[in-house]
Amino acid sequence: MTVVSEGPQKGYSHQIEYSHIDIPLNFFNLAKLIVKTAPDAIIYWVNLKHLYMFPLLIFLKLLKKKIIYWGHGIDLLGKRATKLKYLLYSFEHWISDAIILYGHHLKANLHIKYHQKTFIANNTLNFNDYKFKYSNKDDILLRYNIETKINIICMGRMQKRKRLDHLFKAFTSLGRNDVGLIFVGPDDEGVLKDINGKNIYKIPPIYGDERLDLLSVADIFCIPGAIGLSIVDAFYCGLPIVTEAGDVSPEIMYLKDGVNGFVVPRDDIQLLTEKLRLLLEDTCLRATFSKAAKEEIATNGNMNRMCKGFNDALGFALAK
Repeated sequence: MTVVSEGPQKGYSHQIEYSHIDIPLNFFNLAKLIVKTAPDAIIYWVNLKHLYMFPLLIFLKLLKKKIIYWGHGIDLLGKRATKLKYLLYSFEHWISDAIILYGHHLKANLHIKYHQKTFIANNTLNFNDYKFKYSNKDDILLRYNIETKINIICMGRMQKRKRLDHLFKAFTSLGRNDVGLIFVGPDDEGVLKDINGKNIYKIPPIYGDERLDLLSVADIFCIPGAIGLSIVDAFYCGLPIVTEAGDVSPEIMYLKDGVNGFVVPRDDIQLLTEKLRLLLEDTCLRATFSKAAKEEIATNGNMNRMCKGFNDALGFALAK
């Protein structure tokens, strides 16, 4: 398997351990590469805005290559669904020999006639090489100059659509001087510039084992809006999650309201505060949610389950 992209995310310094080719992505570069390397199948994950994909898909069909769509089925974050957008997605579903979706619930986004060639690869992360290696919780907190022993954490890209101002208001309403609020991740949109105060910590992006070390010594994970793949990290480390309803993401399938976290109505900051307070004060409930969170990822978010979805899709496409 070879991954073709325009390179790793800015700021990512870890060694890439798979075969990869970094080139400017356009029709001519990709067509030339495919002719040269002659792959048996192509799995593509490309947004609709990259219009080179449509002539490339037709080109691949002319070459009689097996092509596999991988994604959400539709644009889950788009504010406005248009007939043209649905038509383009329908074209992708029709022309693909197989479809891989991030979660079973996303099959509702496809016409039923495509279900027989649709396979599920629950979106997750590989934790096989990670070992909880910290000897003392205080040592990890000290590394980031965190003075509070009980902490709510928010990790990922700091974006407006995540409604972090709601989290800040809820945290302030708690009135707990012994609780910290930790933000970890890039803030390219400047959403944290007005979020300041006692026991509020802002940490630049951290990767690999470091992110899991810090999550594992926190107590609650909270992103009010647009929660995504970070839910996997949080649940793996046993953190119950509190979020708001109204945003659709493939990874939200892991969150079971009242079992491993809470989902409150959108913009209900009072109830968001109450659920955070409940988990902070009820250590038994927090422990129960923590156990359920770990079990959810171990059962439905393990890497073998994700790989099976890809393997089944490849087997189906190549057998046609």
